[in-house]
Amino acid sequence: MFCRELVVAETYGNNFYDGALDDLVFFDLEWCRDFTPQGLVNNKLFGYTMTRILPPGDRQYIRIQLIEQREQERDLIATIVEDLYQFQDKYFVGYGISTSDIACLRQRLEAMHLIPRVTQMQMFDLQRSGRHPELRQGLNRLFAHLQIPIHKAIEGRYIYTHGMRVLRRQEGYEAVLQAIYEYCLEDARNYFHIVAKWGDFFPRLQRRDRLCLPIVV
Repeated sequence: MFCRELVVAETYGNNFYDGALDDLVFFDLEWCRDFTPQGLVNNKLFGYTMTRILPPGDRQYIRIQLIEQREQERDLIATIVEDLYQFQDKYFVGYGISTSDIACLRQRLEAMHLIPRVTQMQMFDLQRSGRHPELRQGLNRLFAHLQIPIHKAIEGRYIYTHGMRVLRRQEGYEAVLQAIYEYCLEDARNYFHIVAKWGDFFPRLQRRDRLCLPIVV
């Protein structure tokens, strides 16, 4: 499995909510299209990004994992559910985390007959954390509204349509894998800039605004 871990020396302000900065864990899942031998579409969990602030608050930890073989999906999901257990008292943050991410995770957990050790996630969904129309237009639009410069060579749909080239080891798959990694890294490096700038554009959130959703239904 492709895995990269980084620790970046960086200090961020908390202009996001009324809790501690190191209680936030950004969580993002990537999916790719695959096919069964019968030609049916079978979506797979392809990538996982997790980033958080390490105490005492001057370092950002980033981990990005991407599967390179179909059989590695189970190991990736096992890592995810272990993180859910380890950080169960913290707040997971993501764009669309309460809809697309958690729904697809539930689907794959059920398909693989995996039962996580925790039953729910506390989360802030950036897409649903206010009524401003800019929150409904995608993560890149949110970055732009917050005046956070983003430089991406690919779009998110590229992962869904090209991930299977990696799984099949098709010609040029290494370049595809690197492009997806750089895409995920660009988001991860900028997630806590959202935290630093949020209150300049939107009302600050309260811990009571969090969502608590079941992981398995």
